[in-house]
Amino acid sequence: MAAIEFRNPDKIPVVYHPSPAGLHVHGRKLLELFRQYPPDNVIAFDTIPAPPAGTVDAGGRYHEIRKDEWGTTWQHLIFGVWGHPLAYPFPDWKAARHFVFPTVPGLDSDEFRRSSRWVAEHKPNYYLIGGGGSLLEKICALRPMDEVLMDLYDRNPDLLAFLDRLLDHTCRWLDYHLAAGNDAVMLGDDWGTQTAPLVSPEIFREIYAPRYRVLADKVTRAGARTFFHCCGFMGPILDELFNLGISGLWPQLRFCDSDEFAATCKDRGVTIYIHPDRQRLVPRGTPREIWTAIGRLADRYHRLGGGGIFYIEIENDAPFENVKALIESVQACR
Repeated sequence: MAAIEFRNPDKIPVVYHPSPAGLHVHGRKLLELFRQYPPDNVIAFDTIPAPPAGTVDAGGRYHEIRKDEWGTTWQHLIFGVWGHPLAYPFPDWKAARHFVFPTVPGLDSDEFRRSSRWVAEHKPNYYLIGGGGSLLEKICALRPMDEVLMDLYDRNPDLLAFLDRLLDHTCRWLDYHLAAGNDAVMLGDDWGTQTAPLVSPEIFREIYAPRYRVLADKVTRAGARTFFHCCGFMGPILDELFNLGISGLWPQLRFCDSDEFAATCKDRGVTIYIHPDRQRLVPRGTPREIWTAIGRLADRYHRLGGGGIFYIEIENDAPFENVKALIESVQACR
């Protein structure tokens, strides 16, 4: 709370993400490292994930095809890393009028009672962020992405009608997480490419900003905070996200790694997930480079008096010496 409210925390918080890809590759060494340096979020590292039977061929190649609860069929080629769609649940947005959304558990369900008990157990000691929802990535999982982007450009009325249904569905999930007592919810859509946003500011402002505001206002009325995850270069879309009144932003840090950006976030009351660069630094850098980068980042948010939360996610492509340097440097510098 001190970090989020810029009240000079005694240390920068750190949260871990339980990526099965990293645990599968590094095994017990990574488990022991996590146990040696525990994070500030509720998480249990007690097993090493492995591919299901029949998904690895005689040459050691992993290949799995799964259908999710939305009806999309996915192909996975790297264990623990998300795959690509092979088949979609409907042929076009007109047909999506009849699509039946997955069920959101009711507030009188056993699942909700279990969630509420879990929150009540951990809330005295942890800041709890519940799942929120996605309004872009989800439609890109239901129809091909190039089609989605063209239909957004054309303001396809059937797509816009589906977006409103998806918004209602997401609101029901927010009601679930807020009623359970979470401190915040995490919304998320990756709006950026390597060099620019996926859509124009006009399209984002016209189609998406009002729908995100419905979600953010719901969270605020419940007395909770809104965090937002967005990878890629956001450009002018970033101001639109700030204008929603979010309290936290989880960006792709290398696009936001500057004292000027951090100061702007403080002015807007936004805390950053400090997510060290997983594109180059963590998988391809040296341990010395990692220590230097983490030290610089920690110094920035110490000087700001808060506004930073280290985020650690270990995937399959980082050598263990870099993983060790990352976790140890965060613990030493935070």
